[in-house]
This record gives sequence, structure tokens and C-alpha cells, in this order.
Amino acid sequence: MKATYFPFTYISDPVAEMFADCFGQLIVYRPTREILSEQLKDWVDRGTLDIRVPIFDHEKELNTAINNYLSWADLHRDRAGEKAAIIAAGANPLPFFNEISARQIVADIKGSAAGNSNTEARDSDLTARIFLYFAQEFDRHNQELTDDLNHQQQQEAELIRQLKMENDPAAIEFQSPPVQMPEPFTDYMVSDRLEAWTRIFCRDPEPSGLFVTHSAAVLELLLERTSTAARVMHLESTQSSKATDSAPESRRQSLALELARLLEQEQTEDLDKSSELLNVSEFDNPVTISAYRVPDQSPYEFFARSAGIDCSSAGSRPHNSRYKDILIALVRESRSL
Repeated sequence: MKATYFPFTYISDPVAEMFADCFGQLIVYRPTREILSEQLKDWVDRGTLDIRVPIFDHEKELNTAINNYLSWADLHRDRAGEKAAIIAAGANPLPFFNEISARQIVADIKGSAAGNSNTEARDSDLTARIFLYFAQEFDRHNQELTDDLNHQQQQEAELIRQLKMENDPAAIEFQSPPVQMPEPFTDYMVSDRLEAWTRIFCRDPEPSGLFVTHSAAVLELLLERTSTAARVMHLESTQSSKATDSAPESRRQSLALELARLLEQEQTEDLDKSSELLNVSEFDNPVTISAYRVPDQSPYEFFARSAGIDCSSAGSRPHNSRYKDILIALVRESRSL
């Protein structure tokens, strides 16, 4: 059983590595069939990412409309200020996340796609794909900003070392911890992301039963919207690939078997017992996993209800889902908690 990453369509190297350590392979949905970046191609070539694009109609028109909008945006904002605009997104929403703009792009696509019926469901799918496209660009730019800041810090540390200041107490003030993406960035517009992601997920005929996220805000939102979720596993830590590990594949298989057992069992697990499973906190760079089981709901049904949309209008195939229950897991580096 593969794990499905949600509700994001962009995945950074640190997050991909963390999930690969725990689950081996990961399903990532994308809103368009655009050419993958070298960063994503690398993970696909390793066999880590299973990239899926469930909706791909109007692809040419969608890409044309997006490019036209980007050209329009460039006329109103130079590229030099783009990352600064991302930092200020909490106070000043980005043009990418403008509902009116999304509707305009949909109208452009409908106007250029002659002969196609203009149904409400089709409009909703197009709007969702447009939103997810710009959301993943938002996430990608934020990660690039974080990487740039970390690279600058590494250069500063190297300069200090070359100047032989590493033993100078006065040099401590120049040393900074690694930069992590701020929570407001990863948690930006969570509810909207979930709804848009659900619309493309419901078009996948072969969904998984295990869904994983690194966003605590996403898990909190889902738990608020369902009363039947019960925590069935909590691991304070598991090994990372950087740790000395003689059998990482065996460890991943053990975790996968346990998650499959929790998904298929009739009742929730004794939390005290499951908390001890694979607890190897003595290793470096541990991660924390909290898994919740939602009974009597297929993946389609659960996410459609959580997002407040109709399964049938989203194009789901509930009768084809092999899973009658689902597992949702929050996975985070312990040091980020």
C-alpha cells in the first residue's frame, strides 16, 4: 500500500526524503501534465514518487491561459519583488490566489475550447487545477527562498571558519540555526487547498488507503470535520536514512505491515501498545508519526465530505475503492515540533 501525500502538489527535497525514509514510495498528485522539474525527476527516477495527473482535459488551453495570466502579472510586478511579495503574503494576498483571476482563466479556457459543454463540474475542476498550480508555485518559491537563506548562512559560517574565528566567543553571534519554512507558508489557505486537491483526487480510479501530510494544520482541520477519527498509532521517533541502519528496507516493511493491519482491523488499537512500535528514538534526526483511522468511509467519501463537495459531482468512483476505511498520518521531524 503506497502512501498518498496531501493536500499539496509540490514536495520539497527534505519532505520527500522524510517520507521516503518512512514509507518508501509516495503518491503525489499534480494539476497538469507540465514537464517535471529536475528536482522531481530525480525522486521519480529513484522510484520514490509516483506522480499522478487524474484530470488532463483542456491541458493545452489551461497552460495557455496560465501563461497569459503570468504575463499579465509580470506587467504589474517585476520578478525582483516576487520573493518579497511571498514573504508579505500573510498581510497582502498574492495575485495568484485571487478567486476572480481563477474565474477569468476558466472563462478564457471555455472560450477557446469550442464544442465542449460548460458544466458546473467542469468549471469546478478547472478552477481547482488552476488554484493548485499557483499553490504549488507559491510553495516552490517559498522553498527556494528557504534554501537561499540556508545557503547564505552556510557561506557565512564558512567565511568565519576561514578567518579562524570558530574559537572566538565573539563569533557566536554570527552563527545562525538552519532556516525552516515558516508555518504560515505551509499552512496558507489550508481549507482551499484541501477542497481543490480533493477534486483531482476523486478522479483517480485507484486511490490508496493511507494519506500522509507534514502539516499539523491540515490534520487539525480534518479532525475538526470528522467525529469518528481515532488515533491508532503514535511513534515518538523512527530512524532516518542518516542514521546507522543495517536494514532500512526491513524497517519500512514492518511499518507498512503495521499500518495495513491497523487499516483492516475492526477496532482501534490500544494506544499504549502502538506507541511502543518501532520506537527507536536513540537515532539521529528522528521523525514523529501520529496515525488516525476513520472507519466506514471510503477515501472518496471521507475527503469529499471533509471538503464539503459532492462525491458524484467530483467524478469519484466510490464503488471501485477497495478501502472501506482510511488512515491519515501526520509525519514531522521531531526537532520541528
